[in-house]
Amino acid sequence: MTKGLRSLAVLAGSATVALGLAVVPVASASANASGIRYGGVLHYVSSWTTIPDDFNPLNPATTGATAGGTGSLLYEPLIYNNIYTGKQTDLLATGYKWSNGNKTLTVATRNGVQWSDGKPFSAADVAFTFNLLKKFPALDLNGDWKTSLTSVAATGPDTVVFQFKSPYTAILPELLQQEIVPEHLWSSVKNPVTYTNPHPVGTGPFLLKSYSNTEVSYVKNPHYWMPGRPYLNGVTMEAVKSNSTAELLVLNGDAAFTYDGITDPQKSFVAAHPAWNHFWWPVTNFNFLYMNTAVAPFNDVWFRKAVAMAINDNVVAERAYFGAIPAASGALETGVTSGQVKDWVPPSIRKLTWKYNPAGALKLLKSHGYKLTNGTLQAPDGKVLPTFNILVGAGWSDFISMAETIGQELLPLGIHTTVNQEPYSTYASSADFGRYTMMISWGNGNNVTPYYEYYYLLSPNNTAPVGKIASTNWERFTSPLVTSALSQYAQTTNLAVQKAAMATIERQVLKYAPVVALTGRPNFLDYSTRYFSGWPSPSNPYNEGDPGDGFGGGGEMTYLNVHLN
Repeated sequence: MTKGLRSLAVLAGSATVALGLAVVPVASASANASGIRYGGVLHYVSSWTTIPDDFNPLNPATTGATAGGTGSLLYEPLIYNNIYTGKQTDLLATGYKWSNGNKTLTVATRNGVQWSDGKPFSAADVAFTFNLLKKFPALDLNGDWKTSLTSVAATGPDTVVFQFKSPYTAILPELLQQEIVPEHLWSSVKNPVTYTNPHPVGTGPFLLKSYSNTEVSYVKNPHYWMPGRPYLNGVTMEAVKSNSTAELLVLNGDAAFTYDGITDPQKSFVAAHPAWNHFWWPVTNFNFLYMNTAVAPFNDVWFRKAVAMAINDNVVAERAYFGAIPAASGALETGVTSGQVKDWVPPSIRKLTWKYNPAGALKLLKSHGYKLTNGTLQAPDGKVLPTFNILVGAGWSDFISMAETIGQELLPLGIHTTVNQEPYSTYASSADFGRYTMMISWGNGNNVTPYYEYYYLLSPNNTAPVGKIASTNWERFTSPLVTSALSQYAQTTNLAVQKAAMATIERQVLKYAPVVALTGRPNFLDYSTRYFSGWPSPSNPYNEGDPGDGFGGGGEMTYLNVHLN
């Protein structure tokens, strides 16, 4: 994040492993000079049951409220942030710069882009979109206008300026991933909160062809701004009744790809057709063991560290995911995903992470006044510790497996546990209000740098005393050093300062163990290479394995890169 208008990353080229195919290639496919074949219709299948008749990219309702493809085929943001690699891709923006003490953000928008009705796109559309979010706060899903943002204005056809009351550079990834709508059409929409946008006009690579409540079809946008893209003639998205139905369609090559955490995917999915059935589940987040630091004995750092040392993450991951998802280990214990460790975790910090050592954990407890008597741990005050519940969602087999494994691993320390399954609404409420001692759940706010994970996990803005709502800092841990480091990062574009701030937080997490990272939490892409190539892969991760209908540019990257074999 630097001086001058910075050019964002170039769109990734074709990958070598595929994500899926579901459509028979068309006979009229042609080849270009690079040897890539054009044509074909890619088929995405998902257990949606039905597809809503809603193409509003600003829809403030819950996930799944818009038709699949709205945010990946029809509409585009300014940039795409790849959470897996931390890299960015130009879409409707070509660069940006901070100035005025990081209180002014100037974004250069792409020249020569047309809306799908032939009208020109300009910076005015960007300013209009953001001011629409201000006028209708229900649309402001990222809370941009709740920060120090004060105004957004187009100062020319290709320039839009964001003004802030105080520096807040950390807003950049979420700000520039906002889907943009056309002013010439949306200025007459009376209520964009409830608008279903029946005739969508976007800048994306495809156009709406047909809709039904079980299948929506798209065709290539002949006026798309990126030369030579997309390679595909079209995309169809089908709703089926269950994950098993979706898996079966992909399994047999009758659908392109789906998004699902298949149980034992190597055995149950890949082995059926090894030549073309594949899965890529890139880790973009974590499953954590949260410990409620507001209640004893979890308010004792030595107790938390002993719990962390007693858990064998490799066993936890193997039992929960059959080897398909890696355990959290090494520097990952700080909460930095694998793709970001190299850039954001200094080697000196990686050496500080705790190791699986149950004997060492018991020794640590004893050295701080705990006693093991008849297989049960006593606190330093002599009280026998009760049996602790490990909270999980009802029926969540992976989390249940993790909780059962953790319970077994804590027994040698004299710590007894039971698995407490709660329906999601109750589970979420228990997390928010602090009605738990231990809980397995996901991280929040993952993005292109570790800041976002740490902000949601550790910021005092996201926590509260037990009995009041803590939005994401469920373990209720705060540290003056962490809070200061988060503030330092958020006010600067100096990469060295930002990295130093993250290193401070990493040390604090390893020192105080407010949470324990158990396993990676990936995107679940299951696909077939029977007819198409050019999909993201570990060797060419041009997106982070986004779902096929995903917003923010990740899904679009797939549809811009995939092509006929």
